[in-house]
Amino acid sequence: MNKKLLTLFLSFFSLLTYSDDTKKINEFIKSNDNVLVHVHATWCPSCKAQKKILDQMNKDHFKLLEVDFDKDKKFLKDNKIFQQSMLIAFNQGKEKARVFGITKKEKIVAFTDKNFEYSLQEEIDNRRKASNIPDAARMTMEQATEKLRKSGIIDKATKKGDQYIDFTLPNVHGKEVTLSEKLKDGPIVLTFYRGGWCPYCNLQLKAYQDHLEQFKAAGGQLIAVSPESMESANTTVKKHELQYEILTDNKNKEARKYGLVFQLEEDLKEVYLKFGLDLEKNQGNDSWELPVPATYVISKEGKIVYSFLNVDYVQRAEPNDIIKALESLK
Repeated sequence: MNKKLLTLFLSFFSLLTYSDDTKKINEFIKSNDNVLVHVHATWCPSCKAQKKILDQMNKDHFKLLEVDFDKDKKFLKDNKIFQQSMLIAFNQGKEKARVFGITKKEKIVAFTDKNFEYSLQEEIDNRRKASNIPDAARMTMEQATEKLRKSGIIDKATKKGDQYIDFTLPNVHGKEVTLSEKLKDGPIVLTFYRGGWCPYCNLQLKAYQDHLEQFKAAGGQLIAVSPESMESANTTVKKHELQYEILTDNKNKEARKYGLVFQLEEDLKEVYLKFGLDLEKNQGNDSWELPVPATYVISKEGKIVYSFLNVDYVQRAEPNDIIKALESLK
């Protein structure tokens, strides 16, 4: 076979390969509501930085598709893509937005949030639907939630418009953290959670980690408080690679000042133990008390400008609502 004919053959074969790849790429984009296309090259430093961030991000609200800048030529040509290190958001098969060269996590998260309408609550609801809780146990839990609602605990709790309540608590390293000292550095996002044994708390903590840089960019510091023992809290930190303050509130001493604490009744306690959720072991005491999940944004002056409290433990504050509250303080 002469050189010219060989070149034509190889070009034709290459075109078929690209066509096949392009077909698969297009089918993937069309078959999923939200797709983030990452146009990367193996030699590109910014692409590597993007990929590292994307691998760590929560991707429940979109599908990630890697497109090779050096191989998927037909797709690139069809979509007029002339650069690597590109992120392209597709919604229901149509391009919604694209951005080039961003390598900071907060910007990538902001791009996906904006174009795929991220919702922590939707993520939690999907997790709840997938759970296999027996009907009897579910009824006991729902009845306990309704009883707690009727108790008026939310009406009595600290909320938006109130002044914050100062406290000092140890973090997972045993270092004491004082709220008033932290406020000197700027507004605080303060969230009370039940414990690392709670799947919905875990989703919340991970979501807040994903949005941590956005909280910081909006001027906020994130502090999370739970009645977990220091050992249990440290396990939670390591499990989710949390990079913000996690404080241990022994016997809910400080959460009680915010009006958030309730005691589990015997029937609910039995349900927890059947699920292997031993609060005595997790907290290091036999109080069997929990805080109502609550999130506050506290201004530098100490006023609570945003609060989210709900006796239903599967309801949590959206990261974007927290960011808006922080931005309102600027």
